[in-house]
Amino acid sequence: MADDALPVILLADPDPLRRHEMGEMVQRWYRATFHVLQAGGQEETAAAMRSLAERHVPVAAVVTDRAPEPAAAQHPGVRWLLLTERGDTRDDVGVKVVDRDGDGLADRLRAALDDALCGWNTDRHGGLPTAEVRGSRFSPAAYEVRDFLGRSGVIFRWLPEESAQDRPVTVRLGDGTELTDPPISELADRLGLIRPAERTHYDIAVIGGGPGGLSTAVYAAAEGMSVVVIEDDAPGGQAGSTSRIENYLGFPVGLTGGDLAQRALQQARRARVEWQPTRVATRLTPDESGDHTIDFVKAGTDETDSISAAAVVVATGVAWNRLAASGVDRFLNSGVYYGACLSDAPATAGEDVYMVGAGNSAGQAALYFARYARTVTLLVRGTGLGASMSNYLVQRIEQTPNLRVLLGTEVAECLGDESLTGLRLRDREGGEQTVPAQCLYVLIGGRPSTDWLSGVLRLDDRGYILTGSGGPGPDALPMETSLPGVFAVGDVRSGSVKRVGAAVGEGAAAAQCLAEYRRRHPERFQDARAVCGF
Repeated sequence: MADDALPVILLADPDPLRRHEMGEMVQRWYRATFHVLQAGGQEETAAAMRSLAERHVPVAAVVTDRAPEPAAAQHPGVRWLLLTERGDTRDDVGVKVVDRDGDGLADRLRAALDDALCGWNTDRHGGLPTAEVRGSRFSPAAYEVRDFLGRSGVIFRWLPEESAQDRPVTVRLGDGTELTDPPISELADRLGLIRPAERTHYDIAVIGGGPGGLSTAVYAAAEGMSVVVIEDDAPGGQAGSTSRIENYLGFPVGLTGGDLAQRALQQARRARVEWQPTRVATRLTPDESGDHTIDFVKAGTDETDSISAAAVVVATGVAWNRLAASGVDRFLNSGVYYGACLSDAPATAGEDVYMVGAGNSAGQAALYFARYARTVTLLVRGTGLGASMSNYLVQRIEQTPNLRVLLGTEVAECLGDESLTGLRLRDREGGEQTVPAQCLYVLIGGRPSTDWLSGVLRLDDRGYILTGSGGPGPDALPMETSLPGVFAVGDVRSGSVKRVGAAVGEGAAAAQCLAEYRRRHPERFQDARAVCGF
């Protein structure tokens, strides 16, 4: 669809600098589904809306610091977001107030826009990738859906209900379709997040769509190779759920993990990389010809399929370590969560939130949730944060009044009936205390996602994939595993640096290894041609 055919979000502000900053932010959020335009004062806004109406271009939302103008009548159903300095309490029909004072304006504006755009699209049966989710806040199924939608960059409205946790989760799509307890793979398909595979054999199959996998895919496609990425969930891996990445080169004010993941995915698609999410790899088998077959199952179903490739790159990253405490499994995704779903943060307003972890992911999540929750308590088994957390995060945590750190403390038991209601904590001296808690977020490092590769590739004693010197002989390429033609990048690789920048760099290095592997085995690859879309 051409840009001028996309529905419009209009930003109206007489201050050009403020308007430009807001425009960059909103464009980053919605560039795939909405065209973001800017206007100055009231006259410019009215003229822009008249012009759009004459061209039959719908306006979905207007963000402004002024009341709606009569020109809005030319765009039925348009949502107005009024930015105020002191939390104006006006309740005009179709007008949503966003307080621009204080910290967290971006979060408040994003939440308000998501809600407005989702409602606008539903009312018009617009068919854009939006969704309305209904269910219990503490329903494991509802949490899984919200987490997937949020990390997939889908605009959605969350409508929690006071219902039993085992009640079905209802998802209403932008075209009016309603789904009940949909498998994640079906949800991705209905939202258009999956495009039909163009072939069954590729030059390169990348297993994992985190920073390392997407980087490999982009660079390999630039070398003229056909590439498919098989991802078991949403783009970005663990990095995709990070609230803020501030030490990534080239982004001086930082960006969210979700933004980075969506940018990388857009770049990969532009390079004609095929993206196949919600596909869980289950087996890797070398063929007699030297090719490799990857079997996978569609997430949430028993449906299986397979593809083959001349070379494979394993970029499956790590999964969160499990918390060894009584009752944890009973409340999984019903009060106890591995990782931190950012869209859950506003729901914790007025609550006391607990988190376990001492790394950067835990620090970022704690700071983000502290914007909403009454208090956030970070539980750390060690004697300090400095050994595993970047200094700038430690300083911010110390300066956040509603965020406290309990050192030498661990969770001994999770308490409750249907959902989490409390925690029994134990300190290093053996002392215990019981605290009320509705949410516990666990971010305690990772274990490599290599169970499906046991007996296929050589792993180190912790389960990470050996490469290079641990490869298939003296001629092994730097990123090559013990199986010729199979490579590994990112956190899943033994000896890798567990940083986003390092994973992206390894992806570029792996692409050069793939180019060399193609030079050694040209018969296994298609004739080099300009498949890249750059």
